Amino acid sequence: MNSRLAALMCAAAVLVAGCGGGGSSGSTTPPPPPGPTAPPASGNLPLSESVNASPAWVNPSSHRTLYFLDVDTATGGTCTAGCLGIWPVFAPVAGSQGADNVTLITRSDGTGQQWAYQGHPLYMYAGDTGPDQFNGDGIPDFGGHWHVARPAAAGTATPPPGDITCHGYC
Repeated sequence: MNSRLAALMCAAAVLVAGCGGGGSSGSTTPPPPPGPTAPPASGNLPLSESVNASPAWVNPSSHRTLYFLDVDTATGGTCTAGCLGIWPVFAPVAGSQGADNVTLITRSDGTGQQWAYQGHPLYMYAGDTGPDQFNGDGIPDFGGHWHVARPAAAGTATPPPGDITCHGYC
């Protein structure tokens, strides 16, 4: 019986020693403070994703491709009324702020604000039924041609207002 009691006491001693924290002071070092975090996203700024094997601007919530009408300017756009049924405005959410060449413009028809890239108002296309489709690229409609909006780093960036690039559709 004494050998069992000695073995049990030995096992208990090992268990207690293993829970002691391993240091003689018994204190622990506090964890380091968290590192820097990225600033929060500003509303619903467009995202750059690969569309047709090239970077393009997309709506961050639906990943639908964004387009511009080559005759539009930063004065609010020429796409109004019936045009908006086919080419819905890419509107900002509350609290959105622009960054770099992505800005908020006030629509000339008084219906609020919309996103613009390099002065071109941004729209989605009703014919795109899913993420990253580009069915509206090159369509001649509403006084100009529609094009996928592409970031400057893509090499085929959205041209500045007044610079018409037809990509073989004119």
